[in-house]
Amino acid sequence: MAGEEITIENLRQLLSIQTDLREQAETRWRKAQRVLVSLLETFAPEEVDQRLKNGRPLDHLPVDELEQLVRQQVGNRLHQVQRLLNDSQTAQRLQNLREQLEKLIAQNEELQKENKQLQDRINRLDAKKIDMLDQLAALRAVSQEKQQIMAEQKSGISDQNESDPPEPAWMAIWRQVETFERDASVLKMIAETGLARRPVIEAQAAELLGIKKAGGSLQALMTRLEDLHLIERFRPWTTDGAGTGGKFPDLVRLTDQGRLAYWLLTNQQPQVNEYDLLLERHVSPEHTLLNLQAADVLREAGYQVDLTPPEITLPDGGLFRPDLVIVDDQGVTHFVEVERDVDKNLEQRQAKWRNFYQASGGRMFVVCDNRSCMRNIRSEINYCLGNRPLVVSLTNLADLQTGKRGEEDGIWLETRNRG
Repeated sequence: MAGEEITIENLRQLLSIQTDLREQAETRWRKAQRVLVSLLETFAPEEVDQRLKNGRPLDHLPVDELEQLVRQQVGNRLHQVQRLLNDSQTAQRLQNLREQLEKLIAQNEELQKENKQLQDRINRLDAKKIDMLDQLAALRAVSQEKQQIMAEQKSGISDQNESDPPEPAWMAIWRQVETFERDASVLKMIAETGLARRPVIEAQAAELLGIKKAGGSLQALMTRLEDLHLIERFRPWTTDGAGTGGKFPDLVRLTDQGRLAYWLLTNQQPQVNEYDLLLERHVSPEHTLLNLQAADVLREAGYQVDLTPPEITLPDGGLFRPDLVIVDDQGVTHFVEVERDVDKNLEQRQAKWRNFYQASGGRMFVVCDNRSCMRNIRSEINYCLGNRPLVVSLTNLADLQTGKRGEEDGIWLETRNRG
């Protein structure tokens, strides 16, 4: 009996050891599977997307098949890289340096041009200010003299306040135009909202005037405001085609005369133009526009949006400059980065994503202009942040404009949770 008890006890110990070994093996298998899937997301995002579309997610593949797939994809990438290096490594470096130099020269010329335009505009404003002050003084003198004469001729005829000079002639003429009320209401809307994008302005003007759809009548209205020198139209874009699809819109801002007209109508100062407000925060006119478009989409989805958030000081002393800050329906604040499908410096990108990760605690939101950009950003984040635990929500405006939506009909087309 004692021998049988020892044997049973030994069997129990063996079964316990076997169970522990099996659990350890399964844990290691799952860990290896996660590592291999992460490698494939970094080195072969197209393969990952294709398998997801075909209903064959990588998470269900055995480790040996994943390892073979990783070896195959990494081998293909190494072969491509080696071939490119053998063909034209030195030439490519020279070409890259040449392109960077040309871009810097072009940027310098553009900055010099903008600086000259700005200085010219300042000079014109100074001259116009002096003229207007002289005109105002003269008008006040004439007004006071005229009121004195009229008071002597007939007491109490005029109730005009001597401190308010007559309006400029162009303003008085405009008030007599048949379309004045409609035109003035749209001018006030532009001034009070700071809107710059002409299609958005026309859409809001249509709603303001009770027009079902923006069309020829609104275009004629905008042309009248432009002909009266109350607004100016401009296109700062370096290309015609936008990354979100279609063409870049015309932009609009109030002229000096337009700002004066708004003050005469309301005795208020206009809001700062949204494009001018954001341009100094962003790298280009195109990136500025994309931030405005992203903010529109986020507001429509129910978020509160801050277009001009402050810098965030990180624990290591670094700075994080978010493009946008949003507040969700639970009152939680998140940072949002807005990205275009253009070539970027890898070292700067690595620092950017690490700072974003540190500031957000691993909860990252990114809005891209198109699907290609979104795919590249996903690979960038995987490469730069490795196996750090994070949750990344991605979307792109090109797909959203065609009606595509994510889970629960939301705007985030991809959410990746890597715990």
